[in-house]
Amino acid sequence: MSEEKNQDVVTNKDILDQFKKCNGVKRCYIGKKIAVLCNRYQYRGILLEILPNDLILANARFVEISGYCDRKKTEREDDINGPIMISLASVELVYQPKWSQGPLTNEEETFDLLKKINESSTEAK
Repeated sequence: MSEEKNQDVVTNKDILDQFKKCNGVKRCYIGKKIAVLCNRYQYRGILLEILPNDLILANARFVEISGYCDRKKTEREDDINGPIMISLASVELVYQPKWSQGPLTNEEETFDLLKKINESSTEAK
């Protein structure tokens, strides 16, 4: 077998590298409720930050059974009760199904914190 890389093939690493480089996408989802599908598990929460190798979800929940994307809530999920760090290498999909927008524990506190962070970073410029 040839070790040559087929230029037409887009790998998961290529997609993640592009995702990390794309500040527009990053700004678009920071502070928003999202769902993250990983190799084996699915989570939902508020995206706090995208680091070089990880993303941080606040108010995270482990989604056991999501149900259809157009449902208002998941069939079954567990509150992790805090932030989690997810390796970008394990991320298969970041998306916003309707059920990802459901209420989260202490979400108002997280939104207030994000607002303060954004205000202080704007003032620093």
